[in-house]
Amino acid sequence: MKALKKTVMVLLAILVILTVIFLAGRYGWKLGGFRACQGAGISSVEVTEQNVHIRGFYPGSFPEGFCGYYSEEQDGTLYVGFRFSAVFGSLETGDFDITIPTEGEINEVVLKTSMCETTVWDAQIESLSQLEQ
Repeated sequence: MKALKKTVMVLLAILVILTVIFLAGRYGWKLGGFRACQGAGISSVEVTEQNVHIRGFYPGSFPEGFCGYYSEEQDGTLYVGFRFSAVFGSLETGDFDITIPTEGEINEVVLKTSMCETTVWDAQIESLSQLEQ
């Protein structure tokens, strides 16, 4: 009876450890903020008064699963970072379609990684392209 109880306890401990590792890999990267973010291919950006809608994909040739995004809003600029993982590549695709709620007016959307910042949407360029049409 003691051996069965020890076996069950060991299996439960292993299950808890694996669950913690899985959750840390899936969501723990957000603790690092933009330092943990990777580049992404952006298909479209739509900005409204209350949110920003972004569609995109993992730009690499080896499929990596989309883990999530990290965003910060500062002075009319929305900084967004994305995270992908090879571990989750078999569970999910690298394609994403997200809607980020905003508090103020957004004039610029910037893709931010640990290495660089890239403007993916600018209100001035958007209004100029609408005038040309």
